[in-house]
Amino acid sequence: MRYHTYKPLLWKITYSFIAGFLLYLPFSKYELWFLVLPALMLLFALREARLWFLSGSFFFFLSLRCASIAGVEFGGLHPIIFYILFMPFVLLLSLYQFYAPLKLWQMLAQNKLWALPLMYALFELLRSHFPYGGFPWLILGSLSPYVPLIRDSLLYTNVYIHSLLLLYSAMLLLRRRLKTLFLIWLVFTTAGLFALIEKGERIKGSESIRVALVQTAVPQEEKLNRESFKKHAKDLLDLVEGATRMKVDLVVLPESALHFFYSEEEEDFNIRLRELSFFKPILVGLVDLREGTKPYNSAYLLEKGMTLDYYDKTKLFPIGEYMPKPFGFVKDLFPALSGIDYTPGKRLKPIEYKNMKIASPICFEIAYHDLTKKLSKQADFIVVLTNDGWFGNSDCTHQHYLWARVRALENGKYVLWVNNSGDTGYIDPYGKILEKMPYMKRGISQHEIKLLP
Repeated sequence: MRYHTYKPLLWKITYSFIAGFLLYLPFSKYELWFLVLPALMLLFALREARLWFLSGSFFFFLSLRCASIAGVEFGGLHPIIFYILFMPFVLLLSLYQFYAPLKLWQMLAQNKLWALPLMYALFELLRSHFPYGGFPWLILGSLSPYVPLIRDSLLYTNVYIHSLLLLYSAMLLLRRRLKTLFLIWLVFTTAGLFALIEKGERIKGSESIRVALVQTAVPQEEKLNRESFKKHAKDLLDLVEGATRMKVDLVVLPESALHFFYSEEEEDFNIRLRELSFFKPILVGLVDLREGTKPYNSAYLLEKGMTLDYYDKTKLFPIGEYMPKPFGFVKDLFPALSGIDYTPGKRLKPIEYKNMKIASPICFEIAYHDLTKKLSKQADFIVVLTNDGWFGNSDCTHQHYLWARVRALENGKYVLWVNNSGDTGYIDPYGKILEKMPYMKRGISQHEIKLLP
């Protein structure tokens, strides 16, 4: 009797781990996006809160374990300490995104399977904003750029609606409601066709500019030491000088591109950077100290040695850029996590220069739908300044880059990805990658883009 009791449970546990693994693969570097449907079908077949929790824990663990690169290799944490801190985060995420929606569905609408996808998507939306500014990562709808035509409908919708599309597709496949599934996909495909036509009309007759992107490719371990970082400054500024000599309208460098604070005006390399802006305007990501000791992570537009405009990062990354309350004591326990918290910016507006308005979300900010939408609404194109050297050439870096394609599709604008470590390049309004630099190759990429108000 005991054997027969445990056998079905073991099979269910096995299926839950398979579901978690299949759900991880679409978000991995392998880009097996089509496996998201069988993964969701397995979850809908299981429909037990404890099994969903297991699936979610395995999914989040596999998808986010690349954070160990930042914590262990560059943060100085012992691997055991890292996983002691990491596992509660994984379990809480799984409780939030997997256990809670199923439990709520069981309490409120257990006999209405159609309500379960709504619950899951609702919790995706909630965790994108709460707590501590949210964690809008590994959202199902962010896989849309892989699906032809459907992806273009993002111009009229967003990733959360596309999450619902995937969830309902899996549910209808499981229940063999193929006619209903066909009609839903027909609606999104039709919307995608209309979006293609609208984008084509926007592009016709729009003004073009040529942009040079500089991939600095400074090893992360050297960026963490000011003197080691400084050794790269001459070569980097020689590269910037080469970019300013090209027939381009703008030169762009990544987040925290150089070793000095922006306000260190007597620093020789800062002086040279400003001198180079006499040749071409330069958009550069730099850290600055203001009001004495308050650090800001910012993007500055320079021309003729002067600051024309700037943008301060408004959405800071918990632990990486600030320690949320009430976890300040962690800094005392682990010196690798100590340091002054960054200060969030207060202005959410594009950087303006002549006929250009540039939305410049910094790093993790590109994952926030509302923030990027508000920034880009008044902008002609989007430039993402980032440094993914913290995560190496891993799944985390790939997941981050996927958001750039999502935002290009949602906003119908060019997205320029300017990274210290890799994937620096251009994405058009159709989500197509026009050009992408190899990982950790120092160099310049130039391309023509359209200004699309």
